[in-house]
Amino acid sequence: MKRGRIVLALVFVLGFALMGVAQPKPGGTFVVGLGEEPDTLDPGKTMRFHSLVVLSYVVEPLLTLDKNYEPVPLLAKSLEWSDDKLTMVIHLKQGIMFHNGQEMTSRDVKASFERYFRLSPLATYLPPRKNGIIQIDTPDPYTVVFHFGSPKPLALYYLADAHLAIMPADWLASTPDEEIGVKELVGTGPFKFVQWIRGDRIVMKRFDDYAHGPDFVSNKGPAYVEDLIMRIIPEDATMIAELMAGNIDYTFDVPLSAYKQLSSLNTLTVKAAPTYSVQYLVCNMEKPIFADKRVRLAIAHAVNKDIIAKAAWFGVGSPIYGLVGPGTIGYWKGMEYVAYPYDPDKARAYLDAAGWIDSDGDGVRDKDGQPLELTLITFSNIDQWKRAGEIIQAQLAEVGIKVKLELAEVGATYDRAEAGDYDLGIFRNTWWLGQPYLRFLTHSDNVHSSNFGQYKNDVLDKMLDLSMEALDDALRREAFIVAQAMVVESGIWIPLVANVNIIAAKTDVGGLEELFSHPWQPPLMRALVLYKK
Repeated sequence: MKRGRIVLALVFVLGFALMGVAQPKPGGTFVVGLGEEPDTLDPGKTMRFHSLVVLSYVVEPLLTLDKNYEPVPLLAKSLEWSDDKLTMVIHLKQGIMFHNGQEMTSRDVKASFERYFRLSPLATYLPPRKNGIIQIDTPDPYTVVFHFGSPKPLALYYLADAHLAIMPADWLASTPDEEIGVKELVGTGPFKFVQWIRGDRIVMKRFDDYAHGPDFVSNKGPAYVEDLIMRIIPEDATMIAELMAGNIDYTFDVPLSAYKQLSSLNTLTVKAAPTYSVQYLVCNMEKPIFADKRVRLAIAHAVNKDIIAKAAWFGVGSPIYGLVGPGTIGYWKGMEYVAYPYDPDKARAYLDAAGWIDSDGDGVRDKDGQPLELTLITFSNIDQWKRAGEIIQAQLAEVGIKVKLELAEVGATYDRAEAGDYDLGIFRNTWWLGQPYLRFLTHSDNVHSSNFGQYKNDVLDKMLDLSMEALDDALRREAFIVAQAMVVESGIWIPLVANVNIIAAKTDVGGLEELFSHPWQPPLMRALVLYKK
């Protein structure tokens, strides 16, 4: 009897305590500002960061990454490996529904993986042609068996990648590839895809049957927000104006130039969030001038990345020495001793030795009657890329290299980069796992795709492959260190700044404290924990 009174008293006290704590209020419309329009929401096709963020509200992979970057179950309940690491058995959670009303089964997993292997430009590790998953068995609706041709030490990380999202087998079979992620998208995520109005907005609706959020998120589902609108606002001035007017609830695309201004407003919460994204300069090796390494090293020594971090990134970004940044798994601190330091005198000496001199005193070096003029491309609609381009243009002019800066929006710039139509380019890339990220940027397989250096090197390819394939952990680590050093030592890729995201939310947005407990605020977590107070 006494114990019962104590329990009742505790419940009573707890009830009063909770009355003073703001509880998430379900419902309402939530507006997200997107600084870049996705190319597609097809997880098997896109290679763009913003696309991946948006589609992650709708579709999900088998695993996800916790706050320690460890793969944990999402659609999978559990898994086990065979002793020889050639067989993986996945046990699926039961009762998980697709947005079209069908239950997810092993058949859907098999169809989704086979489609990814067939068409994804990122399918460079797990497909049969890479001696990865050579056979997929589905012995019952909730069991998937992956048979590997060779052990794949990083397989679990790939299973946590949204590019390998699970979609309904029947829907995939009946929907043309060109419509998936453009007109339709069906998954298991917290939100259902409703409409994409190009150049304007992407509209989503809460999926009320969602209830399988990962263990590290307090809300397992459904999402608090009922209607989600992602407005496409690539112009910095418009994004700033919409934030100040209170028309955007949340964005991770705050222009850096407005960081201090917006931080002073009592209507907004503004935070600087570290990312695993980097900004880098690259030389196009298909251009004959860069066959002479001395020209590449001259450019590397002429670039002052400290100035870029301060002037283009308003002191919020930090200089970086390798393409794999501090926030990425596999980062090696020793890169700061490999990278070429700012030394304009050494840059001038390299150009002199290469035969590029200023013969007529006009400030531009020349050789055999040809001026040293290079075209530099980068993004027109992202301030810190445009500013970095202008700074590098001025820095290279100091050593006698004339640069023509050509700006275009993100999509057009990437199209030009893949075609190899440039001399120099300033780009970015984002991935939380270093090995596939560096392979994506620098492997010979990706020339005229994501290798904007347009560079092929068998030794580098071997190191990159070893860093992903070797069974010995120490060998994988050493191979990856060598690969990171080779990339920078080549002078083809010149790391500039470790990127940051400036996130702004209206003060009536709840869930931010929990969201920022995760080092990179994953989209699934944003979908589940943010709400309007």
